[in-house]
Amino acid sequence: MKNTYKILMVLVITTFTSCTDDFLDQPIRARQELDDFFVDEEASTRFVNGIYEKVNGESWHQINFFRAIGEMATDDMWSGNTIQPRPDITGIAHYNVFPGSTYINSFWEHNYIGITRANIALERVPEVEMDEEVKQRLLGEAKFLRGFFYFELVKNYGGVPIVTTYAELQEAEVLNRTRATEQEVWDQIEADLSDAAEALPLKSSYAAQDMGRATRGAAQAYLAKAYLFQEKWSEAQTMAENVVNSGEYQLEPDFANVWNVNNHHGPESIFEVEYITDQTFPDIGGQFTITQGSRGDQGWGWGSPTSHLEQAFLDEGDDIRLRSTIIRHGEPVFGDPDVTEFDGKPDENKSGRTSRKTYVPVAQRPDPYQRGQIPLSWLHIRYADLLLIHAEAAFFNNNTSAALASLEQVRSRVSLNTDQSLSGDALRDAIWKERRLELALEQHRLYDLRRQKINSTPRLALVMGQQGSFVRYNLDENNDPFETTNTFEEQDKGINFDINKHLLWPIPPEEIQLTQGRVVQNPGY
Repeated sequence: MKNTYKILMVLVITTFTSCTDDFLDQPIRARQELDDFFVDEEASTRFVNGIYEKVNGESWHQINFFRAIGEMATDDMWSGNTIQPRPDITGIAHYNVFPGSTYINSFWEHNYIGITRANIALERVPEVEMDEEVKQRLLGEAKFLRGFFYFELVKNYGGVPIVTTYAELQEAEVLNRTRATEQEVWDQIEADLSDAAEALPLKSSYAAQDMGRATRGAAQAYLAKAYLFQEKWSEAQTMAENVVNSGEYQLEPDFANVWNVNNHHGPESIFEVEYITDQTFPDIGGQFTITQGSRGDQGWGWGSPTSHLEQAFLDEGDDIRLRSTIIRHGEPVFGDPDVTEFDGKPDENKSGRTSRKTYVPVAQRPDPYQRGQIPLSWLHIRYADLLLIHAEAAFFNNNTSAALASLEQVRSRVSLNTDQSLSGDALRDAIWKERRLELALEQHRLYDLRRQKINSTPRLALVMGQQGSFVRYNLDENNDPFETTNTFEEQDKGINFDINKHLLWPIPPEEIQLTQGRVVQNPGY
């Protein structure tokens, strides 16, 4: 998405965004400016480029840090930083969540700003005289992004207000806004992604400078995931097979290359944000390398991998993925010859561990090495994820052989065998375990644990809570030398989990107040 971030949408930024305005309180502004702006193909393209900006937010805290905090609310990550107490961060990670959290509110707001931009593009681009093929692609990109934003909202908040036109932001309409049902939001997502898949080109059709734009494969992959979240197993399997059969994607032969800072838009990448470094704009580069980096390595220390996750790799004999996923204090960093004894700062970091996936080797670091200047891409969805979507959907669709075949593809890359006799719950559990190991620290775990069920109970309730496996591990079994000695982050993380409350995050109170209670709060908050 290099060009997306190079071309800053000055009109959009100054007209439609604010650090304090709430989405449902955004007034209609600059109609004349919009009339003047959508004059040709170039201007329309710049506007659509500006929609991508909200995939990750214009600043790290608006969108991305909340995603990272969500990962901290699982058995894969601690909050991590124990030298700078932040109840607003650890409160979410430890399920002491309160309505009005800055990060939860900001995530809501900026996804809706993205939706607003997409709606403007969908209304204005059709009126512009330009090459018809380009026009349809731009409309497809806007549809994809709107579907993406609603996907982000529904999996965090449940049913949310659906807005599909810019005109709906008239004051009277805003005040009367109510939450749609979850199913209505999923229906909107399906419609947007289906339309996008029809309009968008294949990844191989894009020139190098356009890599990062939405593709047909990206729309179909997210559509497969949307079906998976709804337990539409047949539809999920079929849509995943469409992506597989396109021949556009394949697994990286070497797992270590998936998160290589120099491997942008590789064969496994389906939808990826590529960051650039530009000191003129200090906040447009990547953030996670610094915010999740060790405090002993110029990082902030937020989001530390757990020993529980590390043990899952060890139990599986999965050394290949472990070394490319977790860096441990005092040990060499895999793939970085300049670091033979990593400083994980265990006195300031709960686990003394750091994500290898967001780490940039010393020799490849930019100057300055700081937040907002890191060129490491972020893969929102990749082919291994798609294969495991297919495996899970095929299993629940009673197609055991197809499920085993996709599972085997992912495992064979890291030299792990797959028991071809697996079936029933054992196969289901193997697929779920593979998602944890393959996609660890990539911001999928929380949503997998929420949606996956055993005897109708979400797995998150079996991992967290007073009798949760992760809580009991840390209170009764854990003997890790870092986690058990650094107790500035409490060892009972997750003990406050409430199944009747914490499967969703709270709706921002400002939205409830603005609509005089027509937008209602999630249960328990």
